[in-house]
Amino acid sequence: MKHGFIGFGNLARAIYEGLKEEEGMTFAYFARSDKEMAIPFHEKLEQLVDRSDVLWLAVKPQDLAGILQQLKECDLTGKTIVSPVAGKSIAWIERHLGAEQLIVRIMPNLAMAYRMSVTAFCTNRPGDEKATGIFTLLGKLGKAVELEESGFDLFTSVFGSGPAFILSFIQIFKQKMQEFSLPGALLDELLLELTRGTTRYFTENQQAHSIEELIRNITSKGGTTQAGLEYFRTHEIGKHFEGVLDAARHRSEEMSRNGD
Repeated sequence: MKHGFIGFGNLARAIYEGLKEEEGMTFAYFARSDKEMAIPFHEKLEQLVDRSDVLWLAVKPQDLAGILQQLKECDLTGKTIVSPVAGKSIAWIERHLGAEQLIVRIMPNLAMAYRMSVTAFCTNRPGDEKATGIFTLLGKLGKAVELEESGFDLFTSVFGSGPAFILSFIQIFKQKMQEFSLPGALLDELLLELTRGTTRYFTENQQAHSIEELIRNITSKGGTTQAGLEYFRTHEIGKHFEGVLDAARHRSEEMSRNGD
């Protein structure tokens, strides 16, 4: 399978890193300039299209219309278009390329590079063999889930933007830990152990216990954890964090409306 990346930013690199060890695959890219990567660079989009089976639209939302106009002039017969572009629906892409074009819309995150992404998938041709092949491929890069396109805005806020939000929360821990007067590198190591241990605790127990039960297992009556959780609940920190997800979701919805 020949993969062509239109644009080669962080997400395209993550996809490439996750797939490069797979057998029977080749990779190339088209971008505004040669980024001197380990895969072939094409100066003209038509060249990339001619030499690719799957075309990944790895561009910013504001640049997608221009790229689709260029693609419209290419021979896309037999090609699969994969779009991870936030806020751009399959119908919107179809208006540029035609409803007969096989289009797969996905919403991944950068953990694709480590084969640990959670990726939403939908297509304008359910059951198509090539679309099914893309779904299988996404499964090699983490967890892939077929989702109605109406759920993509919420999915984007939770799983697409989620890593940045989780890291922002971890950053709060690090800022507080500055009081220890320890080197920043050591603080990062300690935070990594904290997050790894918590993730392992969740992984080992999530089938038998709810998250609320797992929290209770850590909490001693009248202890430090209870004091912190009471502050968390009294000040409705959870609702504030929901607001972060809602803001991202509303922006995705806004981008979809503007795109239409």
